Amino acid sequence: MSKQILPSLAACAALALALSACNRAESPSDVAADVSDAQSDRTESVADARMDQAEVQSDTAAAASSTDPDDRGDAIEDRAEARYNTAIAEAKGDLDVAKEGCESLSGTAQADCKKSAEGAYDAARQSAEQALEAERARSDATQKLDN
Repeated sequence: MSKQILPSLAACAALALALSACNRAESPSDVAADVSDAQSDRTESVADARMDQAEVQSDTAAAASSTDPDDRGDAIEDRAEARYNTAIAEAKGDLDVAKEGCESLSGTAQADCKKSAEGAYDAARQSAEQALEAERARSDATQKLDN
Protein backbone atom coordinates (compact mmCIF):
# COMPACT_ATOMS: atom_id res chain seq x y z
CA MET A 1 0.00 0.00 0.00
CA SER A 2 2.80 2.44 0.83
CA LYS A 3 4.36 1.73 -2.56
CA GLN A 4 1.18 3.05 -4.21
CA ILE A 5 1.00 6.15 -2.02
CA LEU A 6 4.60 7.19 -2.61
CA PRO A 7 4.26 7.66 -6.40
CA SER A 8 0.97 9.48 -5.84
CA LEU A 9 2.59 11.83 -3.34
CA ALA A 10 5.47 12.43 -5.71
CA ALA A 11 3.05 13.21 -8.53
CA CYS A 12 1.09 15.59 -6.28
CA ALA A 13 4.30 17.32 -5.21
CA ALA A 14 5.39 17.73 -8.83
CA LEU A 15 1.98 19.10 -9.78
CA ALA A 16 2.02 21.55 -6.88
CA LEU A 17 5.48 22.72 -7.88
CA ALA A 18 4.43 23.18 -11.49
CA LEU A 19 1.31 25.10 -10.52
CA SER A 20 3.22 27.37 -8.16
CA ALA A 21 5.37 28.46 -11.12
CA CYS A 22 2.29 29.63 -13.00
CA ASN A 23 1.66 33.37 -12.95
CA ARG A 24 4.96 34.01 -11.20
CA ALA A 25 6.49 37.42 -11.82
CA GLU A 26 9.63 37.53 -13.90
CA SER A 27 12.54 39.79 -13.04
CA PRO A 28 12.30 43.37 -14.33
CA SER A 29 15.33 42.87 -16.59
CA ASP A 30 13.83 39.71 -18.13
CA VAL A 31 10.50 41.47 -18.68
CA ALA A 32 12.22 44.49 -20.24
CA ALA A 33 14.15 42.23 -22.62
CA ASP A 34 11.04 40.24 -23.54
CA VAL A 35 9.00 43.42 -24.09
CA SER A 36 11.77 44.87 -26.24
CA ASP A 37 11.86 41.69 -28.35
CA ALA A 38 8.07 41.73 -28.72
CA GLN A 39 8.15 45.39 -29.73
CA SER A 40 10.80 44.65 -32.36
CA ASP A 41 8.74 41.75 -33.69
CA ARG A 42 5.64 43.98 -33.77
CA THR A 43 7.48 46.72 -35.63
CA GLU A 44 8.75 44.25 -38.22
CA SER A 45 5.36 42.55 -38.70
CA VAL A 46 3.49 45.84 -39.01
CA ALA A 47 6.09 47.23 -41.42
CA ASP A 48 5.74 44.12 -43.59
CA ALA A 49 1.95 44.39 -43.54
CA ARG A 50 2.08 48.09 -44.43
CA MET A 51 4.45 47.39 -47.30
CA ASP A 52 2.09 44.70 -48.57
CA GLN A 53 -0.81 47.12 -48.20
CA ALA A 54 1.04 49.80 -50.16
CA GLU A 55 1.82 47.25 -52.87
CA VAL A 56 -1.85 46.25 -53.11
CA GLN A 57 -2.82 49.93 -53.25
CA SER A 58 -0.42 50.45 -56.14
CA ASP A 59 -1.37 47.22 -57.92
CA THR A 60 -5.08 48.04 -57.78
CA ALA A 61 -4.84 51.72 -58.73
CA ALA A 62 -5.98 51.16 -62.32
CA ALA A 63 -8.79 48.83 -61.29
CA ALA A 64 -9.99 51.26 -58.61
CA SER A 65 -10.53 53.96 -61.22
CA SER A 66 -11.81 51.64 -63.94
CA THR A 67 -15.15 52.18 -65.59
CA ASP A 68 -15.85 48.47 -65.12
CA PRO A 69 -17.71 47.93 -61.83
CA ASP A 70 -16.28 44.40 -61.52
CA ASP A 71 -12.74 45.78 -61.56
CA ARG A 72 -13.63 48.51 -59.06
CA GLY A 73 -15.29 45.95 -56.78
CA ASP A 74 -12.25 43.68 -56.91
CA ALA A 75 -9.99 46.62 -56.05
CA ILE A 76 -12.20 47.57 -53.11
CA GLU A 77 -12.02 44.04 -51.73
CA ASP A 78 -8.29 43.61 -52.31
CA ARG A 79 -7.56 46.89 -50.56
CA ALA A 80 -9.87 46.03 -47.69
CA GLU A 81 -8.13 42.70 -47.18
CA ALA A 82 -4.75 44.44 -47.10
CA ARG A 83 -6.03 46.93 -44.50
CA TYR A 84 -7.42 44.01 -42.49
CA ASN A 85 -4.05 42.23 -42.57
CA THR A 86 -2.33 45.39 -41.34
CA ALA A 87 -4.86 45.86 -38.54
CA ILE A 88 -4.42 42.24 -37.45
CA ALA A 89 -0.63 42.56 -37.48
CA GLU A 90 -0.93 45.66 -35.27
CA ALA A 91 -3.38 43.99 -32.90
CA LYS A 92 -1.33 40.79 -32.66
CA GLY A 93 1.81 42.79 -32.01
CA ASP A 94 0.06 44.84 -29.33
CA LEU A 95 -1.18 41.62 -27.73
CA ASP A 96 2.27 40.09 -27.63
CA VAL A 97 3.86 43.25 -26.19
CA ALA A 98 1.15 43.58 -23.56
CA LYS A 99 1.36 39.94 -22.53
CA GLU A 100 5.12 40.21 -22.12
CA GLY A 101 4.57 43.27 -19.94
CA CYS A 102 2.11 41.28 -17.83
CA GLU A 103 4.96 38.97 -16.88
CA SER A 104 6.15 41.61 -14.39
CA LEU A 105 3.04 40.88 -12.33
CA SER A 106 2.20 37.79 -10.36
CA GLY A 107 -0.83 35.74 -9.43
CA THR A 108 -4.26 37.00 -10.34
CA ALA A 109 -2.88 40.41 -11.33
CA GLN A 110 -0.89 38.71 -14.10
CA ALA A 111 -3.86 36.62 -15.18
CA ASP A 112 -6.12 39.70 -15.21
CA CYS A 113 -3.52 41.65 -17.18
CA LYS A 114 -3.34 38.91 -19.81
CA LYS A 115 -7.13 38.68 -20.00
CA SER A 116 -7.29 42.44 -20.52
CA ALA A 117 -4.69 42.22 -23.29
CA GLU A 118 -6.62 39.40 -24.95
CA GLY A 119 -9.82 41.43 -24.64
CA ALA A 120 -8.19 44.37 -26.39
CA TYR A 121 -6.94 42.03 -29.12
CA ASP A 122 -10.39 40.49 -29.56
CA ALA A 123 -11.96 43.96 -29.82
CA ALA A 124 -9.39 45.07 -32.42
CA ARG A 125 -9.86 41.84 -34.38
CA GLN A 126 -13.64 42.20 -34.35
CA SER A 127 -13.36 45.81 -35.48
CA ALA A 128 -11.07 44.79 -38.33
CA GLU A 129 -13.44 41.98 -39.32
CA GLN A 130 -16.42 44.36 -39.31
CA ALA A 131 -14.55 46.85 -41.48
CA LEU A 132 -13.58 44.05 -43.87
CA GLU A 133 -17.15 42.78 -44.09
CA ALA A 134 -18.44 46.31 -44.73
CA GLU A 135 -15.95 46.75 -47.56
CA ARG A 136 -16.86 43.36 -49.00
CA ALA A 137 -20.50 44.44 -49.01
CA ARG A 138 -19.48 47.67 -50.76
CA SER A 139 -17.48 45.63 -53.26
CA ASP A 140 -20.48 43.38 -53.95
CA ALA A 141 -22.74 46.41 -54.38
CA THR A 142 -20.28 47.99 -56.79
CA GLN A 143 -20.02 44.80 -58.83
CA LYS A 144 -23.80 44.51 -59.01
CA LEU A 145 -23.84 47.79 -60.92
CA ASP A 146 -22.49 45.78 -63.84
CA ASN A 147 -25.37 43.30 -63.83
